[in-house]
Amino acid sequence: MKSLLLAFALFLPTVARAEPIETRKIITAVTGDFNGDGAVDLAMVVETEPGHPMDVHFFLRDKEHNYLKPVEIVHEQIHGEWNGYDRPGYNNSDTEPELTMLPNGSIKFYLPAMEIGSERTDMTLTIAWRNDAFIVAGFAYDHYDYLKENAESACAYNVLTGKGTSSEKQPDGSTKHKTVSVEGQTIAFKYWNPGTTFTACGE
Repeated sequence: MKSLLLAFALFLPTVARAEPIETRKIITAVTGDFNGDGAVDLAMVVETEPGHPMDVHFFLRDKEHNYLKPVEIVHEQIHGEWNGYDRPGYNNSDTEPELTMLPNGSIKFYLPAMEIGSERTDMTLTIAWRNDAFIVAGFAYDHYDYLKENAESACAYNVLTGKGTSSEKQPDGSTKHKTVSVEGQTIAFKYWNPGTTFTACGE
């Protein structure tokens, strides 16, 4: 994977001059046709500083000149663990984000829970290219507390339509399901606030 990402970086001289990217800080990347023009585009999650959220770099291929054109950098929007690649004894982290290309051209961001206390909340964002910007099209989470019995809840909804479902385990072990129905929104990824989407899920 690292060699593949290094190859990507070698083909991005414009980005290297404008904002240098250390290849060892590229956590993950995904390619696909984000804007539906038939060309292969690129998104990368890049670490910043220890303890800080990560950046996401988006590139769309310029078909006329055949190069990956940087179109947006979303700063410090993705949480994950600083991994200290330059330190002895480096091990992979359990909290590195994951990117997956979806068949419709959207990108799925899986954000595993940070290990703080006994509660864990894994989140999934669906990012789509709409009207010359990357927006949050979908949101989902799974929450649990491994020190408490039946302390589980989940939600998934379409941010654009405001429709979805949520569930919560009850003390007796049964699961209560609810319908999510809020006003649809178009939220630019760079302005996304997780509190907004958790509120829509009834949290």
